[in-house]
Amino acid sequence: MKKRGLITLGIIVLLGAWGFVVGYEFLEKENALWQKKVKAAKEEQHKCEARLSKFRNFDQFRTSIRLPYTSDLPLERWMQQFNTLRAGMSESEVEIVMGAPDFARCDVSEKGEKFVGSVWQYAAAVPKDPANDGENSAVRVVFGPDGKMTDKNAVNMQPKPTPTPSAVPTATPAATATPSAVPSATPVASPVEQATPAATPTPTPQ
Repeated sequence: MKKRGLITLGIIVLLGAWGFVVGYEFLEKENALWQKKVKAAKEEQHKCEARLSKFRNFDQFRTSIRLPYTSDLPLERWMQQFNTLRAGMSESEVEIVMGAPDFARCDVSEKGEKFVGSVWQYAAAVPKDPANDGENSAVRVVFGPDGKMTDKNAVNMQPKPTPTPSAVPTATPAATATPSAVPSATPVASPVEQATPAATPTPTPQ
């Protein structure tokens, strides 16, 4: 019985050691494959950055403007150009329509193992902080790894409504009182009773 137990224990130990070796080799291969993907993504990102080096990056844009910043192009014009953009357009086609971006960046995935493309941003208004997307007005154009446009966004680009002037009440002139009929001041002559002379007695003859 002891011998059988030792044999069983030996088999378990060997299987455990074999499993550890296999697992280690698998992890090593996975890690090597991961590192290869990360390296390839970085290389693609660097190629993208070299291609877009003619444009400013975010830091260069941030240090080159004076706050508050407002583009010379009105919002209506920005939106006209924005509406002409279509998915599948190349970087050069977008540049013809929109002009050079205020800044551009080349992105990899969150884990860093995949190059996902680039983002071009056009700033219409920056009140306080270039990094505050909640306040700033901008147009973003997104390109895939092949340099073709995949998406576009207009952030805070709705024109502000023009305040409607409140109606100013027109002063109504006070009604002019119509003079009431004034009774004529000319007194009405009252008939004056004339005294009737008393009858003179006729003298009686003597």
